[in-house]
Amino acid sequence: MRRFLSAAMLAALSTTSSAFAADLAVKAPRMAPPVETFSWTGCYVGGHIGAAISQDRTTNVFGQVNNFSSTGFVGGGQVGCDYQFAPNWVIGAEGRAAWSSLKSTHASSVTNLGTGLMVPAQFSLGNDFLASATARLGYSVAPAWLIYGRGGAAWTREKVTDAFTIPGGPAVAPTASSTRTGWTVGGGAEWMFAPHWSTNLEYNYYDFGSHTTTLVDAARNVTVSGMNLRDQIHTVTVGVNYRF
Repeated sequence: MRRFLSAAMLAALSTTSSAFAADLAVKAPRMAPPVETFSWTGCYVGGHIGAAISQDRTTNVFGQVNNFSSTGFVGGGQVGCDYQFAPNWVIGAEGRAAWSSLKSTHASSVTNLGTGLMVPAQFSLGNDFLASATARLGYSVAPAWLIYGRGGAAWTREKVTDAFTIPGGPAVAPTASSTRTGWTVGGGAEWMFAPHWSTNLEYNYYDFGSHTTTLVDAARNVTVSGMNLRDQIHTVTVGVNYRF
């Protein structure tokens, strides 16, 4: 009996060990965590804020040149779409519009072409609006990082005033306001820090060329003509985009 019980226990232990070994042999391996992927394909909407520098030049009818500059802030919004291909290149398009605080005021002079009399004046130029429509080409240097260049059309709203006092008469402030069309080029870097969010830092140069403007004070029937104005703007901005 004792031998029979010992044999039975050994058989049971052998069967249990075999079953346990079989369970270990067929146990499924642990799955590796999924690899996070990034894609720049899609559209986005966002906002930006930054600093701006305006470099301007005026030339009067006598050929006298005056260079001046101003600094200010820009802030606005943007909307665009991107498409990633081949496999790290990204092409896209973006439209943006911003308010600007750019304004420069400096001493100047105005000459009466009939009498030759020259009087001191206070000249000011402001840009209160800045917009662009650009194409963008970038390269994804890392899964969540994009460097890019951009270029396209640009617009700004200029307001020019040349205030002076007529000798023996009233103070006048001839003014001209217009929307100027030009071009822009720039570049930057963008980081996708969350599945639907990205932030960027970029520089843009805007050139609105030269044009001749006529300033008018309709209330005093005073006109200042023949002024040629060249307007260039540089901006550095930080932006945030929501991607969908």
